[in-house]
Amino acid sequence: MNRRRILFGLLGLGCLAVGTVARGIGPRTTALVSELGGDYVLVAALSGIALLAALPVVVSGRESELQQVETPDPEVPVRAPPAGRDFDETVRGWEYRTPVFGDSTRKRVKTRLRTAAVEAVMRERNCGRSRARRLVRRGEWTDDAEAASFLGSPNRSTLVTALSALPRRRTPAEFRARRAAEAVYAVDGGADR
Repeated sequence: MNRRRILFGLLGLGCLAVGTVARGIGPRTTALVSELGGDYVLVAALSGIALLAALPVVVSGRESELQQVETPDPEVPVRAPPAGRDFDETVRGWEYRTPVFGDSTRKRVKTRLRTAAVEAVMRERNCGRSRARRLVRRGEWTDDAEAASFLGSPNRSTLVTALSALPRRRTPAEFRARRAAEAVYAVDGGADR
């Protein structure tokens, strides 16, 4: 394909050169033009040669140079775990529910909930970290008594807590942790979002 283009390009340049040279040679050109029957015949002859040189290039370019483009695959959304899945799995697990063996897990969940509660209180009440900690420790950060007592200093689980957890098939620790998480969500503006 490249060779043909170069060949036909050179042929076109040759026609242009012949036309330019023919115009520059005065008496000889006049004799040639009168022999052919007029100057339009010379122009028509050169134009015909140029068209014949251009025609194969145009035709071959349409057939062989056409490239099909494939559209890329559309973007698919990335699957992300739902918010709170780790919390649900931890609280639902046997290690958390077991009274003796789950102490470290319960302590870790409680620490994370307490940190989240302090940060939520800081945002909601526009106060410093020390004041927010004090509010969480005293249980003054929420109206939910179960959540407040779970994260507060006098951590006490009552018979009422155990009876409230029973119909939901949860242990008192799981029930209180979920109530605390819901209270943190509510304080952080979860209902408004």
